Amino acid sequence: MDTDTIFSALSGGETIVGKYRGSDRSNMMKAIIVLTNYRLLIRWKGTTCLCFTRSSYSSIILDSIDRIDDMRPNEEFGIIMILVLLAGIASTTCGFLVEQPWLRPGGIIVIIFALLVLLCLWFGNKKKYITLKGSFGSETMIFEKTIANEFEQQLSEMIHQRRIQSFKQTEYNGSDLSSAAPMPSRHMIDTEMKITKNFAYSPLPNVA
Repeated sequence: MDTDTIFSALSGGETIVGKYRGSDRSNMMKAIIVLTNYRLLIRWKGTTCLCFTRSSYSSIILDSIDRIDDMRPNEEFGIIMILVLLAGIASTTCGFLVEQPWLRPGGIIVIIFALLVLLCLWFGNKKKYITLKGSFGSETMIFEKTIANEFEQQLSEMIHQRRIQSFKQTEYNGSDLSSAAPMPSRHMIDTEMKITKNFAYSPLPNVA
């Protein structure tokens, strides 16, 4: 099927839709993701002692994916820097209002530091965390932004198509069962009425 997976293709026409490269949270393991019309095949590839390569493989059925989370790394650190920036602005403002000379330079230094950190986070953060959740648990992968957007779009489309196919198949099976159910004949109804009449309750004769 593909050189980066040990799983063979499923029957019913499983085909590869896309192939993507990412990493795990620690950036110590490389992730190679093969997306098919039925499954998500993941190969985790790492290096031990700079020369030995080890790999682990997993397969996730698309129907089992219930949720896709998208987030950027260091979001919490960015929020902290925004709070530091606000604190610097407040310190500088108080320095002008209460005429405390030491507050103004300290606040300006804090503002410059927070702005530099925020700019580095904004322009230097080119990766996204993609977390898949479902009956299998959760799986987190890190991609470049452009790759992450393409992966999310393609994965969402394939999951949507699988859900539509499953719904149509269920609806088709239900219609087959309803059409195959035998209708009671007139002869059976008459027989049931006669049995009910023959075994109907009748009062005992008065022997007193």
